[in-house]
Amino acid sequence: MRLFMAGLDKFRWGNGPTVSFGIDNYAKKTGPLAKLMTDNSFMPESAATGFAAVIGYILVPVGIWVAIGLFTELGLFAAGLVFLALGFGLASLPDDTEVVSNIGLSILIVAAALVTAKAKNFSIDGFLARKKA
Repeated sequence: MRLFMAGLDKFRWGNGPTVSFGIDNYAKKTGPLAKLMTDNSFMPESAATGFAAVIGYILVPVGIWVAIGLFTELGLFAAGLVFLALGFGLASLPDDTEVVSNIGLSILIVAAALVTAKAKNFSIDGFLARKKA
């Protein structure tokens, strides 16, 4: 759910009763982030802009993919790569304290989920495996 909600947040603008979700909000939110990444790291502007342009569109489907549990191991691997990309993006921001506490913990949780993914009790993969047996 962390992946899905982080992606959904990229499309949000405003707070409280004035909040709105939409594709037009995405550029308003990620444009300043790309500029901040460029100004505070070694990343060229084109790389930061490219990263900001696609990360929200990757977060939402990978979050849904992991939540439903289809092709569990592959989905978790993709989630780990997305968290790694988020960590890289956060590390290029001036206040990068979340990298270890938030993203590092998320990567550890994904690794633990990969280790225990063979159980698949509450996933589509698990349901399909039970149907075959």
